[in-house]
Amino acid sequence: MAQIDLARLSVREANELLRKYGAEREDVDILNPDARHHVGVGLVHPINVRVHGSAGYFCAGLTDGPRFTVDNNVGWGVADNMLQGSIVVNGNAGAIAGVAIRGAEVVIKGNMGSRAGQVMKAGTLLCCGNANFMAGYMMYGGRIVILGDSGDKVGQDMTGGNIYVGGKVIALGTDAMQTDLPSAEEEEIRAFLERYKIPFKGKLQKIVNAGKNLRYGKPEPRVRIIPFFMASEQQGYWNTKVQEDIYVKAQIGRYRIRGYGAGRPLPHINDLAFRKDLTNLPADPEITKKVNLRTQLGGRNGAKPLDLSMPVMIAPMSYGALSKSTKVALAIASALSDTSENTGEGGLSNEQREAAKQIIYQCLSGRLGWNIHDMQRANGLEIYISQGAKPGLGGQLMAKKVTKEIARIRGIPEGIDLRSPSRHPDVLGADDLVIKVEEFREATGYRLPVSVKLGAGRVRDDIKIAYKDGFDFVELDGLQGSTGAAGNEVLEFVGIPTISAIQEAMDALSEIGASGKMPVVLMGGIKDGIDACKAMALGAHAVAVGTGAIIAGGCIACLQCHVGQCVVGIATQDPEHEKRYNTPVEARNIHRYLESLRWQIAAITHALGYSDVHQISRNDLVALTPEAAAITRLPYEPELAERAKLLRKASLPNSTLGDRLP
Repeated sequence: MAQIDLARLSVREANELLRKYGAEREDVDILNPDARHHVGVGLVHPINVRVHGSAGYFCAGLTDGPRFTVDNNVGWGVADNMLQGSIVVNGNAGAIAGVAIRGAEVVIKGNMGSRAGQVMKAGTLLCCGNANFMAGYMMYGGRIVILGDSGDKVGQDMTGGNIYVGGKVIALGTDAMQTDLPSAEEEEIRAFLERYKIPFKGKLQKIVNAGKNLRYGKPEPRVRIIPFFMASEQQGYWNTKVQEDIYVKAQIGRYRIRGYGAGRPLPHINDLAFRKDLTNLPADPEITKKVNLRTQLGGRNGAKPLDLSMPVMIAPMSYGALSKSTKVALAIASALSDTSENTGEGGLSNEQREAAKQIIYQCLSGRLGWNIHDMQRANGLEIYISQGAKPGLGGQLMAKKVTKEIARIRGIPEGIDLRSPSRHPDVLGADDLVIKVEEFREATGYRLPVSVKLGAGRVRDDIKIAYKDGFDFVELDGLQGSTGAAGNEVLEFVGIPTISAIQEAMDALSEIGASGKMPVVLMGGIKDGIDACKAMALGAHAVAVGTGAIIAGGCIACLQCHVGQCVVGIATQDPEHEKRYNTPVEARNIHRYLESLRWQIAAITHALGYSDVHQISRNDLVALTPEAAAITRLPYEPELAERAKLLRKASLPNSTLGDRLP
């Protein structure tokens, strides 16, 4: 039996030792824990760990296999996202005990705090005392056993799993109901109690999902397919899309859902121009060798940074919103262009990991598809707060896409209209976020950069929090960013434009003396290398492309992403539709698109007189509209608008790019 004394070692040193002992299959006693956070985080070996005292936040979090015993109390998030294994707490537990567990056994011998078992997928959470409010909040599966009183709103918005209460059911939450308890289930629970030597002679009551809110009452009808670029340009007041919108809302009685982003006219990066005349760029096949495009992201706190061949990344898009074939094509293209891919919220498939050279693993509030093993094989981690298409809200995935396979990966019931939580269960403020970031770092041995994705809303405040909370970089998504499914009013009227987002971000960093100290990756309507150069001139360190990448890979922008029957096999989980997608061919097409961005960025940088893309600055830009001038504080020079149009027409190499790429 090894011993680790936290009176002498930091938690980081202790966890490194713990993983070493785990690999050697040696049990461990942890002395003097003194309610320290992150004890045991990231352990993936089936050893016994005894904590002699109390532990803080996330004890045994992000683990798989170990068996923990805590002599006294634990703080928030005990067993966070624990897969297999167990933890027995001999005292009380703070809020969100057993959050997002996917098979573990969590036993709390005292009372437990609010929202216990939130977004749990599988396993057992047992509380021998009383629970606080909203136990089982948004749980997807597994079972919660409360031998005392339930607390208020038990089972709030649960979509799966079972809750058993031995004491008083204080009040049921939305879409929860009591039902009969089969004798076989009761016997299983009593056998579980006996295994942990917990006496109980009372009577259990069973609570399940009532099934009233699992799906929208009436699905939207299929509508005439009008491509995004046409639907977003109609200016007549009672135009076709307005009429359709009124008609459909009258039929379904709720808000509309669609994919893509804002379609109405908004200030955009297009409203900026380069001060210098760049309309005669030569089609130089060697231009990329004359400019340094290499970009690193994520080394701010000592992690191994992402090393990109150019300041362009693939934006987060999930397996679920997109087909596996499309995700693999994006991964292949990112590797061919030596840049990075991003999992989005749907988890990481083996095929995607094998295809991508560098991949960022995204964690959303619902912990969908999230696990410690995939964290450890990623190149970067990202905490999703929100995105530009729906800032302040969680994701949506319509029932048609929640197939058996997607349900298995995400740990949710099959065939439901999935609405992810709007906020992380363990992040109620900036102080909690600091502790969450450190949990991720502990779980991966501080090897990986940790970033945050922010939908552009209160950017000035959010960027300051991101900097002070120690994120390695920020992915900032403006209102023109797209999604697979969101409410139409949210898409059009919530958030701020991308051009406003980057300006507010730079202003915020300047106000706290942090200009240039935390990279910002800008996304949301970035379509080519011209936009990328303008974004970097405004202060971004890199850009990410999402919609542009899938259009390059075959998307026809028909605005039916949420329906699940994408005719080109991109935004679908239907095998018959996915068959239409030719992954090797489309991967090459996406690669060619990325290489066109590379050429444009290099050509513009060189023409501006620089040898490094990161030398571009605000001094190279002017504004073409009074709105853009007001937002960016750039000089207003509308007479350059025609020249800006000519630049776009002339910016691609005319004869060399297609010949050079396979």
